[in-house]
Amino acid sequence: MTQEKDEQLGVDDPEFDDDEFDELRNILYAQVSEFAEEHDLPVGALSPLLLDLGVTSRMMDYVLSVEKPSGSGLKLELDRMRRDIDDLVRDCKRNADEFIAHSEEALKEAQAELNAEAELDDEAELDDEDHGTLGKP
Repeated sequence: MTQEKDEQLGVDDPEFDDDEFDELRNILYAQVSEFAEEHDLPVGALSPLLLDLGVTSRMMDYVLSVEKPSGSGLKLELDRMRRDIDDLVRDCKRNADEFIAHSEEALKEAQAELNAEAELDDEAELDDEDHGTLGKP
């Protein structure tokens, strides 16, 4: 039942390029966002849920990828994961200003879209009221 390491697709795999990673991340993000909306979860609630899922997935990957899994081997794998997470957090810190600027711009665009939709709804409501006072054609 164990899978050989070369049978598993991982981020270190040369067949797993940046474009594919970005595409899969975007698809997952959309699914997670939909899940959060369906369950009325605040954005902050997602981090611990996803962290737990990520660690559990990494642990299962270890168990499925080695001939004889062991507690000490799993601990080493979790240490490697922690280093990977530390690298990711360091990279995020380096790009913090860029992230804030991008996020602020995205929020402004989303607010502008909401305002435009609200204006269209208001205009449609006024049109309906006008047609209601004039009678139905």
